[in-house]
Amino acid sequence: MPQTERLQASLPSFSMKELTQLSEELGVDKSMVVQEALSLFTKAVREARQGFKLAFLSPTSERTIREFSTPLLTHMEQAAYADPTEIVLPDKDFDRFVAKLENPSPPTPALRALVRKQQRSQR
Repeated sequence: MPQTERLQASLPSFSMKELTQLSEELGVDKSMVVQEALSLFTKAVREARQGFKLAFLSPTSERTIREFSTPLLTHMEQAAYADPTEIVLPDKDFDRFVAKLENPSPPTPALRALVRKQQRSQR
């Protein structure tokens, strides 16, 4: 049996009623419901940090998807998109981007002046 620790938490009365109802409905103690909820939320947080959303798929229809979110999950999903680690371009634009990287345009006079100004200010 894994080592256990005691947790004391304050819940709004409606949440406590939900916890009690779930515990009775599932035939498990409240600790088991909390443990399952924590496991699910841990997985949801890991996915939300990557920009994924939590969704429920209908077993009878391939087209029915129900999204589930909480304020905290929504915040993490949005934060994942605020600083993207991956940019996906259509093939045409990607090819154009690579061509520009391989053969960059010469610097404009304005860019040259800006670089000279920056170099002077660093001395």
